[in-house]
Amino acid sequence: MILNGLPFRISLALLLLASPCLASESIDGKWDVVWDTEGGIRTQQWTITSDGSAVTLKLDSVELQGTFEGGQLTFGGNFHSAEAGYSAELKGSGVLKDGKLSGRATWDQYGMTFSAERAK
Repeated sequence: MILNGLPFRISLALLLLASPCLASESIDGKWDVVWDTEGGIRTQQWTITSDGSAVTLKLDSVELQGTFEGGQLTFGGNFHSAEAGYSAELKGSGVLKDGKLSGRATWDQYGMTFSAERAK
């Protein structure tokens, strides 16, 4: 077997070029989200759809816009909390790894973390 021949080099080049596409997980679908907030644990379901690197997160009756590239999620938009009784900008970022999302977000002056798994 010749490992330094032209066919091997072409195969290796194609594999290296395709690797980011093969390793990239899809973010589209429904997600069960657990927020760890200053006010305690909150749960929510997100529906995420993508169009290229642009994503839309639907949570409750709100749509947030963001991006998803290379396993990195960013999102933001105005979010109304019935519990708090007001609206403020929700901004967050996270990572999709091994089928799970995790990250951090801010809403007004409040910081929180989140973790999510695909809804069953």
